[in-house]
Amino acid sequence: MTKDESIKEKSNYLRGSIKEELSQNTAKFNPEDSKLLKFHGVYEQDNRDSRQERIAKKQEKEYIFMIRTKLPGGMLTSDQYIELDDISNTYTNKTLRITTRQTIQFHGIIKGNLHKTLNEINKKLITTYGGCGDVVRNVMAPPIADIDPSYPCDLIKIATEISNYFLPKSKAYFEIWVDDEKVDLASEAEPIYGKTYLPRKFKIAIGTEDDNSVDLFTQDVGLIAIVKSGKLTGFDVLVGGGLGHNHNKPETYPRLASMLGFVKLENLITILETIVTTQRDFGGRENRKHARMKYLIDDNGLEWFKKEVEKRSKIKLEKKVSNGNFKIKDYLGWHKQKDGNWYLGIFIENGRISDQSKRKTKSGLREIITRFKSNVRFTPQQNIILTDIKEDDKANIDKLLEKYNFFMPSKNLSNLRRNSMACVALPTCGLALAESERALPGILDKLEEMGHGDIEVSLRMSGCPNSCSRPPVSEIGIIGTSANKYNLYLGGAFEGNRLNIKIKDNVEGETLAIEIGNIIDKYKKERKANEKLGDFYQRIGI
Repeated sequence: MTKDESIKEKSNYLRGSIKEELSQNTAKFNPEDSKLLKFHGVYEQDNRDSRQERIAKKQEKEYIFMIRTKLPGGMLTSDQYIELDDISNTYTNKTLRITTRQTIQFHGIIKGNLHKTLNEINKKLITTYGGCGDVVRNVMAPPIADIDPSYPCDLIKIATEISNYFLPKSKAYFEIWVDDEKVDLASEAEPIYGKTYLPRKFKIAIGTEDDNSVDLFTQDVGLIAIVKSGKLTGFDVLVGGGLGHNHNKPETYPRLASMLGFVKLENLITILETIVTTQRDFGGRENRKHARMKYLIDDNGLEWFKKEVEKRSKIKLEKKVSNGNFKIKDYLGWHKQKDGNWYLGIFIENGRISDQSKRKTKSGLREIITRFKSNVRFTPQQNIILTDIKEDDKANIDKLLEKYNFFMPSKNLSNLRRNSMACVALPTCGLALAESERALPGILDKLEEMGHGDIEVSLRMSGCPNSCSRPPVSEIGIIGTSANKYNLYLGGAFEGNRLNIKIKDNVEGETLAIEIGNIIDKYKKERKANEKLGDFYQRIGI
């Protein structure tokens, strides 16, 4: 086994010496505990902006921590959101970050504030347990599936049930961060995960053919809800998706999930557990770069995987029901709820909730949510939805959006920016090879100046090939290779069910807008009516 596997096995079910390390007057944890922290929803990082200067001065890195919550379907109450906002003002870099998996990340926390921050998050009945690590991560679902009249079933409720079922059973998290009570290890076990948990992270999402905002084909397991006569009957099950890879290592690659078959609603949890435990028992533990379920399926074949799941579960998967006609929703603007109230989708550029010189997103959201008690949802596109708004309050909220200069589709939000996403990257992410969140707005500014703001195209940027912003399925993808250099990709599907293809290596950051502008120019001149950019380039040949 790899060193990571040994650390998990010897950790006393994710305890390690984290509790003891918290009491030490140091800026970081030992390497073993740093890996275990991920299972608790915590990443040890350092400020990459100050790294070289501190090295030159022979100083220790400026260690900081990221905390990621776990919010199935991206749901929060108004009180919970305000509490998280308070926490960000007290312990972090005073921003909140919406992730592409519908959760919240806090950045810039120092070790001395780590326990206080996690403890306060849990007091509001929000967990970070399993937000990271080799377990089932946050379960995604359309964020309005329980309130929008066009959805016949509550997919968020199902996502929550799945999330709760796959939470680690170890009490280490609560012992360390919540109530400080020790647990008798003899009575503790992990019936699903075992002592070594999963070989790598595991991602599950629920969606529909009419709403693939969660990017079902990029998940370890994607569940397509099947509704007949207004009733949810079950799910078509996709398996083996994953976008992370390494540059210049063809043995690692992005992969779209494959269709496994249809499972009835009453058998869903059994099938999911069987898929997870099959990956647990057969997934590669000798090489973490080859440990995701996509490699297990490719190494052994989809038919082998299906037979193994059916044998273990004693459930025969039926023929798929869905027809493959997927659509995307971004939920922006005003929409009526089933109960007569309204929900409002608000664009948050790259998910960063902060106050800038011209745009006061953080203060504006706080005032709106405090005054009107609107509950909150986060979208897979890193945006925010405010729910349960009364008809009489809509006009006042619109005025506040204008006061704080929010992006609004009818005023100052272009189609190009509306369909863009970027990962965090520098300065906090330890894996980043290049800028992303801080670079994409400037690229979009230039493209809008060129007259391309009206184009409806999915454009995604990532600072490294781990692809947290899911660029391999975008129509135009940008992935960092080194400082200020990027590979450029073309031809994915707007609907998220086709991989794109690399067209250029190591493009300088300053020329990205020109390269993309040329791509859009050709598309504008030669496209057919209603033809998407990705479809156009697939047709003419990339």
